[in-house]
Amino acid sequence: MAAYATVADYEARAAVTLVEPQRSQVQALLDDIAALIRTSIPSGTVPDPHVARAVSVAVARRTMANPGGYRQRTVGQYSETLGETGGMYLTDAELEALTANDSGSSGDAAYSVGLRDSCPAWYPDPGGRVWPPSW
Repeated sequence: MAAYATVADYEARAAVTLVEPQRSQVQALLDDIAALIRTSIPSGTVPDPHVARAVSVAVARRTMANPGGYRQRTVGQYSETLGETGGMYLTDAELEALTANDSGSSGDAAYSVGLRDSCPAWYPDPGGRVWPPSW
Protein backbone atom coordinates (compact mmCIF):
# COMPACT_ATOMS: atom_id res chain seq x y z
CA MET A 1 0.00 0.00 0.00
CA ALA A 2 1.08 3.55 -0.64
CA ALA A 3 2.53 5.92 1.91
CA TYR A 4 0.32 8.66 3.32
CA ALA A 5 2.89 11.35 2.44
CA THR A 6 5.37 11.98 -0.34
CA VAL A 7 8.94 13.20 -0.31
CA ALA A 8 7.63 16.52 -1.68
CA ASP A 9 5.29 16.77 1.37
CA TYR A 10 8.28 16.21 3.63
CA GLU A 11 10.37 18.82 1.81
CA ALA A 12 7.57 21.42 1.96
CA ARG A 13 6.94 20.95 5.67
CA ALA A 14 10.59 20.65 6.69
CA ALA A 15 11.64 23.56 4.42
CA VAL A 16 14.46 21.53 2.91
CA THR A 17 15.49 20.32 -0.53
CA LEU A 18 16.67 16.74 -0.38
CA VAL A 19 19.23 15.10 -2.64
CA GLU A 20 20.17 11.45 -2.92
CA PRO A 21 20.61 9.43 -0.73
CA GLN A 22 18.36 11.44 1.65
CA ARG A 23 15.41 11.37 -0.85
CA SER A 24 15.49 7.56 -0.93
CA GLN A 25 15.87 7.41 2.83
CA VAL A 26 12.85 9.68 3.41
CA GLN A 27 10.77 7.67 0.91
CA ALA A 28 11.66 4.44 2.72
CA LEU A 29 10.80 6.05 6.06
CA LEU A 30 7.42 7.25 4.76
CA ASP A 31 6.65 3.71 3.54
CA ASP A 32 7.63 2.27 6.93
CA ILE A 33 5.58 4.91 8.76
CA ALA A 34 2.52 4.02 6.66
CA ALA A 35 2.92 0.39 7.73
CA LEU A 36 3.36 1.50 11.36
CA ILE A 37 0.16 3.56 11.17
CA ARG A 38 -1.82 0.72 9.60
CA THR A 39 -0.77 -1.72 12.31
CA SER A 40 -1.28 0.78 15.16
CA ILE A 41 -4.86 1.84 14.47
CA PRO A 42 -7.89 -0.46 14.87
CA SER A 43 -8.68 -2.72 11.96
CA GLY A 44 -11.16 -1.12 9.58
CA THR A 45 -10.29 2.43 10.64
CA VAL A 46 -9.51 4.77 7.76
CA PRO A 47 -7.59 7.82 8.96
CA ASP A 48 -8.29 11.23 7.50
CA PRO A 49 -5.76 11.58 4.65
CA HIS A 50 -4.67 15.08 5.70
CA VAL A 51 -4.06 13.96 9.29
CA ALA A 52 -2.24 10.83 8.13
CA ARG A 53 0.01 12.98 5.92
CA ALA A 54 0.78 15.41 8.76
CA VAL A 55 1.52 12.57 11.20
CA SER A 56 3.68 10.76 8.63
CA VAL A 57 5.80 13.86 8.01
CA ALA A 58 6.11 14.57 11.75
CA VAL A 59 7.29 11.02 12.46
CA ALA A 60 9.70 11.15 9.50
CA ARG A 61 11.18 14.47 10.68
CA ARG A 62 11.55 13.10 14.21
CA THR A 63 13.24 9.98 12.86
CA MET A 64 15.60 11.91 10.56
CA ALA A 65 16.56 14.38 13.32
CA ASN A 66 17.27 11.70 15.91
CA PRO A 67 17.33 8.24 14.31
CA GLY A 68 18.69 6.50 17.39
CA GLY A 69 16.00 7.86 19.69
CA TYR A 70 18.52 9.36 22.10
CA ARG A 71 17.49 11.71 24.90
CA GLN A 72 21.02 12.84 25.70
CA ARG A 73 24.48 12.37 24.26
CA THR A 74 27.95 13.22 25.48
CA VAL A 75 31.16 13.49 23.49
CA GLY A 76 34.14 14.27 25.69
CA GLN A 77 33.23 17.29 27.77
CA TYR A 78 30.38 18.28 25.45
CA SER A 79 26.89 17.16 26.49
CA GLU A 80 23.63 17.71 24.66
CA THR A 81 20.07 17.05 25.81
CA LEU A 82 17.69 16.55 22.92
CA GLY A 83 14.26 18.22 22.96
CA GLU A 84 12.26 15.15 22.07
CA THR A 85 12.79 11.46 21.77
CA GLY A 86 13.60 10.46 18.22
CA GLY A 87 13.10 7.28 16.33
CA MET A 88 10.03 5.91 14.62
CA TYR A 89 6.99 5.77 16.90
CA LEU A 90 3.52 7.28 17.20
CA THR A 91 2.67 9.45 20.18
CA ASP A 92 -0.65 9.09 21.99
CA ALA A 93 -1.78 12.40 20.47
CA GLU A 94 -0.88 11.19 16.96
CA LEU A 95 -2.78 7.92 17.47
CA GLU A 96 -5.79 9.84 18.77
CA ALA A 97 -5.72 12.16 15.76
CA LEU A 98 -5.47 9.20 13.36
CA THR A 99 -8.49 7.46 14.91
CA ALA A 100 -10.64 10.59 15.41
CA ASN A 101 -12.36 9.87 12.09
CA ASP A 102 -13.25 6.34 13.25
CA SER A 103 -16.79 5.37 12.30
CA GLY A 104 -17.37 3.08 15.24
CA SER A 105 -15.19 0.11 14.39
CA SER A 106 -14.18 -0.18 18.03
CA GLY A 107 -17.77 -0.93 19.03
CA ASP A 108 -18.42 2.12 21.18
CA ALA A 109 -20.48 4.13 18.68
CA ALA A 110 -24.26 4.60 18.90
CA TYR A 111 -26.39 2.63 16.48
CA SER A 112 -29.95 1.35 16.03
CA VAL A 113 -31.17 -2.20 15.78
CA GLY A 114 -34.42 -3.08 14.04
CA LEU A 115 -36.60 -5.64 15.85
CA ARG A 116 -38.99 -8.14 14.36
CA ASP A 117 -41.08 -10.88 15.84
CA SER A 118 -40.58 -13.99 13.74
CA CYS A 119 -41.35 -16.46 16.51
CA PRO A 120 -44.58 -18.48 16.05
CA ALA A 121 -47.16 -18.29 18.77
CA TRP A 122 -46.02 -21.42 20.59
CA TYR A 123 -43.19 -23.93 20.59
CA PRO A 124 -43.55 -26.88 22.94
CA ASP A 125 -40.77 -27.18 25.50
CA PRO A 126 -38.60 -30.19 24.61
CA GLY A 127 -37.93 -30.73 28.30
CA GLY A 128 -41.63 -31.17 29.07
CA ARG A 129 -41.80 -28.16 31.37
CA VAL A 130 -44.93 -26.06 31.55
CA TRP A 131 -44.75 -22.33 31.02
CA PRO A 132 -45.39 -20.20 32.98
CA PRO A 133 -44.30 -22.22 35.98
CA SER A 134 -46.85 -22.64 38.75
CA TRP A 135 -44.97 -22.51 42.03
